[in-house]
Amino acid sequence: GAKRGKRGRHTGPPPNVMTVFSSEEPRETLVGDIVIDAYGKQFSDDMYYIRVSIEALLQILNDPTEAPIHQQAVQALNAMFGPLQNNCAPYLGRIVPAVLRAMGVAPPSQASFYVESLGRLVCISQQLIRPFAEKMFDLYDSDAHASDSLLCTLAGLVEVLFEAFSGDLGSHLPTVLSFLLSVIDRDTSEMRQVTDRTLHALRILSPSLEGYLFLVMPRLLSLLDLATTPINVTESTLACISSIVSAVNCNSFASRMVLKLVELLQCSPTPQFQTAVVDVFCTLMEQLQDEFTLFMPMISLTMKSRGIFNHEKYDGCTRLLFSGRLIPKDTLRVLPLLSGDAIRANTRLGLTSSESRPKPNVDATAIRRAWTVSQSMSKGEWAGWLNGLTSELVRQSPSAALRACSGLASKHPKLCKELFNAAFVSCWTELPGQYQQEIVSSLQEVASKPDVPPDVLQTILGLAGYMERDE
Repeated sequence: GAKRGKRGRHTGPPPNVMTVFSSEEPRETLVGDIVIDAYGKQFSDDMYYIRVSIEALLQILNDPTEAPIHQQAVQALNAMFGPLQNNCAPYLGRIVPAVLRAMGVAPPSQASFYVESLGRLVCISQQLIRPFAEKMFDLYDSDAHASDSLLCTLAGLVEVLFEAFSGDLGSHLPTVLSFLLSVIDRDTSEMRQVTDRTLHALRILSPSLEGYLFLVMPRLLSLLDLATTPINVTESTLACISSIVSAVNCNSFASRMVLKLVELLQCSPTPQFQTAVVDVFCTLMEQLQDEFTLFMPMISLTMKSRGIFNHEKYDGCTRLLFSGRLIPKDTLRVLPLLSGDAIRANTRLGLTSSESRPKPNVDATAIRRAWTVSQSMSKGEWAGWLNGLTSELVRQSPSAALRACSGLASKHPKLCKELFNAAFVSCWTELPGQYQQEIVSSLQEVASKPDVPPDVLQTILGLAGYMERDE
């Protein structure tokens, strides 16, 4: 049988466009044999289009002169990795360094975008990202001043890395923890929004914090001060302490926690806030068991002074404790904010798994409009015609990977050129016979015009060679 392999040079006349495209072989044989990747695994046609798309975007990301469009190239990668899911694994080793390099040459104002993009890659690939994530942790070593937006995004990246690593950041945990605590220490803003975001990350890290309580807990307790901390951040701190108490042994800090919580209860401004404080007492009771009884008289006195004579949850825990039936509840799982955002964004954009996604329809009429040639065109108009045709083919392609490149391809002639052959083939197999005949006639007409620029003619003849099968 015929094989694609490496093409030999044509010794005869250039490929005849009509001959190649009007071949009576079955459609699927026109595409060529299935490509073999570096792992020896056969690609489907769609995996071939994925490879072409990613290679083209990596060329842009690895070219410092293309820095102005690096952000759009990363957006295209994000868009295609949603449907790819685990099929992205072969490319992670090249994409992660490319995104980090692009971030390195980007203006500081774009840093948050690149970190969030890395976070979305982690969300999608999970454990598969592990061999390539080492350089991501270098982002937490920098002492340079970072914007609030970047600090919040870095906290979000910590969360998804922790999940992807199954809760084991290994030797990177001290670096990450030092970063998060320094963010809390340095945040002197009135609303403390960065602190609030960091507390959420600490909640997710709580199962790993047992050996670091001497660093973490004093910071958290210092935030339980309504005179200096906004009430919403104080509530977030209570939730964080509750998560840590549920996850690890905090007995050595029990007295300090209870004293601070009692002090906070005495000045709590609303019934909802009182409930949040008493809920932490319940969590402590579950973990400390009989040792908690030492603190109960003081807590009871404070609750009565605040008019809390009955508290259903606290009273229920007390009864269970004295009857020996109080069992610690499982730690409530806190989801990374970015993974929730990614799920919502993917649902909104239709970026579900490629296995569950219906194949998009190709709008043959839109492609026909794009291939239509005017009677007389200048050299610039010929280039615009080819770019317009390529952009429409990419936009209409049934391949999710190629479609993800459509926004950038419409503005970037070099990317158009890289994707032209693959986009044409992907659409060709979906076009009705009549449209196939029409586009062949149109390309044949273009190739025969004397005023067609050499680069446009070469692209069309190159397409014919691409579609041809070597014997």
